[in-house]
Amino acid sequence: MKRKTRTITVNGKKYVWWWKVYYDSTELYLSPVGDKTSVIRVDFTEKSIDGQFNMGVTVRKDDTEKTVKIVEPAMSGLLLPYIQEHDMFISRKNIFINGSDLLRKMGYEVIGIKKGLYW
Repeated sequence: MKRKTRTITVNGKKYVWWWKVYYDSTELYLSPVGDKTSVIRVDFTEKSIDGQFNMGVTVRKDDTEKTVKIVEPAMSGLLLPYIQEHDMFISRKNIFINGSDLLRKMGYEVIGIKKGLYW
């Protein structure tokens, strides 16, 4: 990724997203393009094993399984419709959300975390 932030459009609204990888967690950040003071940080934390970070999440809904990479637009595209629907963006607020809990609220069952090598 050449830029630190990327733009994604969901339901006609533009958002900026970026991610950070730490030794034992991967965090996804979401913010409306027009309000940089409103940030939602979605944290995917699980114990690290041998320097591996959390790269993706395997979820199941309606007997369908899929793996979504945290550091790619697919995860932002999956989460943003729910966040929009529940008006979770609040101006001048940084909101922390546990990623697994958010996916469960959306009706997904988290069945695995895919690991990647920490660089």
